[in-house]
Amino acid sequence: MKSANKQTKWLNYLDYFFVLRPMLFYPGWSTLLSGYLIVFKHRWALTPTEWSELDFGLLAVLFVSFALAMGGSFLLNQLADVESDLKNNKLFLISKGHIPRKNAVLEVIVLLALSLVLALAVDWRIFATILIFIVITGYLYNFKPFRFKDKPWWSLWANMAMGFLAFCLGWLAVHQQFSCVLLLDALPYLLFNTALYFYTTLPDVEGDRAAGKKTLAVQFGIKTIVYVAFLFYLAGLISAVVLQDRLALIMVAPALPFFVWTLRRPEVSATIRATKFSILFFALAVCLKIPFYFALMAGGFYFTRWYFKARFQFDYPNFQGKG
Repeated sequence: MKSANKQTKWLNYLDYFFVLRPMLFYPGWSTLLSGYLIVFKHRWALTPTEWSELDFGLLAVLFVSFALAMGGSFLLNQLADVESDLKNNKLFLISKGHIPRKNAVLEVIVLLALSLVLALAVDWRIFATILIFIVITGYLYNFKPFRFKDKPWWSLWANMAMGFLAFCLGWLAVHQQFSCVLLLDALPYLLFNTALYFYTTLPDVEGDRAAGKKTLAVQFGIKTIVYVAFLFYLAGLISAVVLQDRLALIMVAPALPFFVWTLRRPEVSATIRATKFSILFFALAVCLKIPFYFALMAGGFYFTRWYFKARFQFDYPNFQGKG
């Protein structure tokens, strides 16, 4: 009995980690690494000399700082949506009272403060990029009078900005100054991430319509969103070829059958599956250049599955056509 109580206590403590939605860190980290590795975009893999030139200490600091920023911002999103999350039975750690609201607010303050301190220790440009990410993702996206998430076109812009800023972090760590080249280098990744964003608007369309929300999916319907997502995907694939970015190409190309399948069967389950596998392909492409990133991915995936199974008997994460 004592052993069971001890395990339950530790699982309760882990609530404060998993409320940050750590599985969503991986798309951000993968995009950050893409920006960092852009100087090797013409290569499929790194030579031993190039490998030795990577600054893993810097990457570790960037990973932690960005994870803290993402986690704090995702937590702000849940604090802003307690009522709707409760109705939709989503993100229930706060909405169902597993974590008291005041504790979550304190956690946000600590996370964001630590993120900015670490970023400033690296460089003022990194600090500025992290700060802008927090302002957009944490505040403007979730709270009045802005609340971009409830304004379809502003929501699109905000999500594009989030992906671009993640790429900027890695890019600036290498180039150490802003340049017009940044916009060109980021193009395939920005287009691909935007295609996936369109898919993410679809699972909640029925609930959003019932609640009177005017998301892009509610306004235009699943077929239009699927076709627009495919056009963005195709533009990302073409830009990777034109820019001779092999890293982007091996991220984007394997997702083609999934995007084509959504055209043939424009269903929410198909778009969810396409999104999950696209994120996986994105991350695996990074692993070709930094193989131990795979260990971080696999460890996070199975640790998360264990936690949700042990704590709530809940099947998450998975690669099925459901959330």
